[in-house]
Amino acid sequence: MMRSCRSVRVLNGRIVEGEQIDQLVHPGRPIPPGSTQVHGISDDIVADAPSIDMAGAARHEFSHDAVLVAHNAPFDMVFLHRMDHDWPHPVLDTVLLSAVLFGTTEQHSLDALCDRFGVVIPPEERHMALGDARATAEVLCHMLPILAARGFRTLEQGQSESRTHRRLHA
Repeated sequence: MMRSCRSVRVLNGRIVEGEQIDQLVHPGRPIPPGSTQVHGISDDIVADAPSIDMAGAARHEFSHDAVLVAHNAPFDMVFLHRMDHDWPHPVLDTVLLSAVLFGTTEQHSLDALCDRFGVVIPPEERHMALGDARATAEVLCHMLPILAARGFRTLEQGQSESRTHRRLHA
C-alpha cells in the first residue's frame, strides 16, 4: 500500500499556514493497482521518495512536543509505529471526538464531518494526503470550541471521553 507523511500544524485552534509536511513515502514494495486508482500515485511517482524510516524521522521532528490529531487514528498509528516504534505523542481521533459531540448514531466519516462543519475539500485533493490532513485540521478547529463549551478543556478530558467510543473502530 502507498503511504505518505502528511501533517498540518494547528496552534490555538487555527491552522498555521506554511507549516506542513506533504511527503510521499516509498513503500518498499509495489503499489497495488487499486490504490493507484484511488490516489493516482504509482510506483513511478514514488521511485525517488524517501523510505518509511527517513520519512518517519522528518515526521517525528515536525511533531516534536505536539498532539497528533487524525481521522480514524488507529489506521494512521499502524503506519506511524512502523516508522518509529517509540511514538510518544498523545493522539486525538476526530472520529471519536465526533461521537463524543454528536453521538454514536450519527455519521463520522471525514466527508460527513466536512459537510457538518462546511469544510470544503477540493475534489482533486480528496483522498490525497495533504487534502485530507488539512480537512481533518479544519474539522478539529470547528470541534474545539464545541468541546470547550461542553466542559472539555484539557487533552486528557478529550482523550478520556473518546475512549468510551473506541468500539466505533472495531
